[in-house]
Amino acid sequence: MKINPLKAEKLMEMNVFMQKLQIRQKTCYIEQNGSGGPIILWGMYPHRGNEIAHMWDCLMETVNDQDFLFCAFQVKDWNGDFSPWKSPAAFGDDDFKGNGPKTLQWLMNDLIPKLKADYGVDREIYLIGYSLAGLFALWTAYETDIFSAIASCSGSLWFEQWDEYVLHHQIKHESNIYLSLGGKEEKTKNPVMARVGDRTRTQEQILRNDPKVKQTTLEFNSGGHFADAQKRLAKAVKWLLECT
Repeated sequence: MKINPLKAEKLMEMNVFMQKLQIRQKTCYIEQNGSGGPIILWGMYPHRGNEIAHMWDCLMETVNDQDFLFCAFQVKDWNGDFSPWKSPAAFGDDDFKGNGPKTLQWLMNDLIPKLKADYGVDREIYLIGYSLAGLFALWTAYETDIFSAIASCSGSLWFEQWDEYVLHHQIKHESNIYLSLGGKEEKTKNPVMARVGDRTRTQEQILRNDPKVKQTTLEFNSGGHFADAQKRLAKAVKWLLECT
């Protein structure tokens, strides 16, 4: 298998041995399970501790019998790089800068061509994300036809004007789309974030009526927003891989 990284090194974390790449100032971690299968992209925070290793362990516990290429990519500004448009902060003073379109262009013009060149051109592309990255993943399905599967886990569908956006857009490519939410998330005292439950239920119905959506589901998990994020993402990957 040919690897021609811009900057490359091996990452050893627990039992994880990954390829590490720097692609236009974004760090990516790549690992193949089995041979072939889809490319699964995961947008995440800058690396903290054993987060990537924990995610890989969750995948191995859940879908170790499946073939796929896993690629985690890190953004430097969570609220900026994953927000589809500018919006005031839901709390604190870190406003959403609306640089999601730039992140999508990086995926389409830099990361995905690199992965296809090194690992095979005829592979489906999945995009998964949690929280604001989950909203970003879902938003990309309305903006480009490059993804065949999307997972938005505990997605920030409370985001300002998201409800208006989805009423005026359709999914671009035939896709399977997974949604999930923690059972306690809509019980928050923050009035903006509290609408996530109704928004997510409405989103599921919108997807069921979208002609480009092959299969969709909404799964409620126990706990709040920060409970078992990697396990929830692994469950999403399992569902997407088992879609027929």
